[in-house]
Parts: sequence; C-alpha cells; structure tokens
Amino acid sequence: MNLVKLFIFLFCFLAISPVSAEKGFPGRERFPDVPYISMEDFYKDYKKNKYMVVDVRSKFEYDVIKIVNSVNIPVADDDFETNIQALATKTSKPIVFYCNGRRCMKSFEAVVKSKLSNTIAYDAGIFEWAEAYPEEAELLGESPIDLNKLISSKKLKQHFVPLKQFEQMIPDAVLIDVRDKTQRRGNGLFLLADKSAPLDKTKKLERYLNKALKEDKILLAYDQSGKTVRWLQYQLEKKGIKNYYFMEGGAKYYNYTGTN
Repeated sequence: MNLVKLFIFLFCFLAISPVSAEKGFPGRERFPDVPYISMEDFYKDYKKNKYMVVDVRSKFEYDVIKIVNSVNIPVADDDFETNIQALATKTSKPIVFYCNGRRCMKSFEAVVKSKLSNTIAYDAGIFEWAEAYPEEAELLGESPIDLNKLISSKKLKQHFVPLKQFEQMIPDAVLIDVRDKTQRRGNGLFLLADKSAPLDKTKKLERYLNKALKEDKILLAYDQSGKTVRWLQYQLEKKGIKNYYFMEGGAKYYNYTGTN
C-alpha cells in the first residue's frame, strides 16, 4: 500500500512540476534566465496598450502575417542591437518579442541580444495568436484575418516533392531560387535553369510569379532547408497560382545527396 501511495504522489508531482508545465515550450528550458509571457497574459495587457510589440522575424515573414501594431526588427540583422536600443529610447513600455511559434527561438534570442532589461519573450508565436485573436492579427494586409486563409501544415506538405520529381518538372517550369545572397553564394543548383528571386526582393520575385501565370507554367521554388517557402506559398495562393511545387529538403538536401 505504501508503494501505491508513493507512486500516486510521484505521478501527481510530475504532472504539475515545472518541467511538465513547460512541455511544448523548449525555449523556456533552453533560456532559463529569459522572462516569457503566456498568450493569454500577453493579450490581456496588449489590449491595454501596455507593451511595445516587436516582430523579430524577416521582413518577408512580417509582411505575410503579423500582430496588429507590431514593428519589425529582424533579430538576424547585423544592426538589430542598434535598432532595438534606439526603439527603447522612444518608449517606456516593456518590449515583447515574438516569432513564428513554440519551437522558434528567435524571441528568446532577441531578449538576450538586445541587452535590455525591460524585455519579454512571447513564445507561443504568431500563428497561435492569429487563431485565437484574428481581430488582432493581419494577413497579407487584411485584418481581422480570415482563418480559412491560414495555410495548414498538411497543405504545405502537399506541395513538396522529392528531388528527382522536382528535377523532372524543370524543363516545363519557371524555376526560382528564393535563398538570399548569403545562402546562395554564386550560381543556383540547376545549371542556370533557376533564377535568383530572394523573398525580400519583392519586385524581382513578382516578375517570375507573373511569368508563370502568363505562360501557364508550373512554378518551382526551393530555399535553403525547406522551411521558408511556406511564406512564398501565401503569395502564390493570393495570386491564384495553383500549379506550384517546392523541393523537399531544400538546397541543403540537394548538396547532401551529392547530386551536384
């Protein structure tokens, strides 16, 4: 009987322990000294205009979906620290950083990199926020957002194809490499068949999307690791491009296989 009671005690303890409570939020364990805020608490004080809200993702991601009244200061930029400290001189409000979701560490990294004391990480991310509070989110310039326009992981995966299939479609397609210049480092992967169209070069990107539409061709795209094309997908859907595919695994996988 004593063993049974001990088991029950241990089970209850683990169920309410901090480790269990933080499950699903890996940044909290990885950055134990960084203050964070739950979505519900953040929303409550956000509505009272108590925070300066900063989106630390890339500009392209920010332009696709964001929290209403947030500002964009990408944590990956070389001048992040300078820009965030300049912002801090203009407000007395605590600064809340956010990124994509629970497994994205950028909000925590921003707190550390900012070297400011009055900063907080909101780590549930933009998508959970948008689903819970669509009136306080903006999707492709529209707010409140239509939740039906949020692209599911299932729909994203439907447009990924293996390398061999991707290569077979190239002759009849408009092929774009959406990596930035630091990732591309020279020519593309497919013997000049692909055109460089980084996501942050909107006019250039738009030109190739229009070409695919006008010529009624398949639009093929690849990024560095198969993660950033999700933002391109929103643009493709908005423009009415339905016949498009992404390379599974991105350029990293291509190089890993030794294809080139």
